[in-house]
Amino acid sequence: MSRRIVLLGPTAGGKSEIALHLAERLRGEIVGADSRQVYRGLEIGTAAPTAADRRRVPHHLAAFLPPTETYSAGRYARDARSAIAAVEERGALPVIVGGSGLYLRALLDGLFAGPGRDDAVRAVLAERLRAEGLDALRAELARVDPEALARISPGDSVRVIRALEVYQLTGTPISALRRMRRNEPTPARRYGIRWSRDALAVRIRDRIAQQLRDGFLEEARALLRADLPPDSPGLHTLGYRELLHHLRGEGTLDEAVGIIALRTRQLAKRQETWFRRVADVHWLDLQSPDQFPEVALAIERDSAGGGHDPVATGDAP
Repeated sequence: MSRRIVLLGPTAGGKSEIALHLAERLRGEIVGADSRQVYRGLEIGTAAPTAADRRRVPHHLAAFLPPTETYSAGRYARDARSAIAAVEERGALPVIVGGSGLYLRALLDGLFAGPGRDDAVRAVLAERLRAEGLDALRAELARVDPEALARISPGDSVRVIRALEVYQLTGTPISALRRMRRNEPTPARRYGIRWSRDALAVRIRDRIAQQLRDGFLEEARALLRADLPPDSPGLHTLGYRELLHHLRGEGTLDEAVGIIALRTRQLAKRQETWFRRVADVHWLDLQSPDQFPEVALAIERDSAGGGHDPVATGDAP
């Protein structure tokens, strides 16, 4: 059994904090698995590792891309495998942490061998996005691949375009291709962080409030001043798009914060649904952040082959 460790679960669940405790105990390095923490300039709103976190433990695949750059699950899997190999060459333990289900699936189970990017098809779809809007593209995807659409967040134009691109190039829904032969899986021991729905809602509310105190709105204002292209992935990140609407005079700050909280709760619910389908996850139920060190210890013992710690773990969601 590989001693690589994966921590997965919904947003605001405390994965990063537990990973820090665990990495410190096991001489580990943290490899991110978050599709939005990869962007520079979005660190506060995506809860990316802080400078203090990085001083405690080395981090990889966080805040290394400009918000204009498109990043895919396939590219993530390649980058993550390289990062993991480098960590292991240093004799350290890779601790893979994140809530992006598709990225984790690409890394852990391998990704389907789908068609590469086609710039001509992408250009047509991008023009349609500008002319017709995202709702029109989502409606088309609903006709050809409703299963794929159900797994895509409402504002995620990048994944909608990719799903339509694959369908146009192959005539086969991307959801069907993903069920076909995969390649390059990465073995790891998997742990899931789980809270009650009400407790997680409180954590989401409190985290947004703290992010605003830490400068979330100022980060959004910097994105607005940067005058990025409208299709820049960073602009469509949950939290930033709502604050950008507010900064453009399209609603109050309180309204934006309320929408962020609602959409974050909806995201958490989708993540929980996704992760329930992931095989071989050892689930840990939390009631308080005071349990973070205890949970890290339970994972340490279990990953070393000592069996599940009865305090916090379970095998079924």
